[in-house]
Amino acid sequence: MLLETTRVFIRSLTEMDFPEIYRMQSDPEIMRYIRAAVAEEQLVRERMAAWVDYEQKNPDLGVWGIFLKETGAFAGYVTGRHVGFDPAIAEYEVGYVIAPEHWGKGLATEVTQRVCRHLFETFKVAEIVAFTDPENHPSQHVLRKCLFIETGRRHVYGGESAEFKLLMR
Repeated sequence: MLLETTRVFIRSLTEMDFPEIYRMQSDPEIMRYIRAAVAEEQLVRERMAAWVDYEQKNPDLGVWGIFLKETGAFAGYVTGRHVGFDPAIAEYEVGYVIAPEHWGKGLATEVTQRVCRHLFETFKVAEIVAFTDPENHPSQHVLRKCLFIETGRRHVYGGESAEFKLLMR
């Protein structure tokens, strides 16, 4: 286990998590504001392998699974990483993808707050960034609840995103 909150534990992904990650990444509704959904299992396997490699090379950073403490059920995944997974960029980013059966339950807020606390405590950074599709109002609501402030637009990940920043308190 890497991190935990009252309701969930957040841990490194393993091969056993592939079916859930594939389910999420191949679902057009889940991926609507992130990137195009992918139907090819191999692409998701390659993405997961890149996440594992990044985590191994960058301790305390990565893409992690979110699991309910009460049942052990997969609830989504969250990332605490360098922007663009690029260690040469001295900016840290948080992001999350929650499984639809857990939408509206406050899990995105809960895990975002926990991962931000982890990034601030571990890396002593002054701020954390997050990006959303400009039309992704639910995600922007989550970031505002976590005290992020919208700072404008930024071209990242192949398109224009709304940029949010959380300053260390």
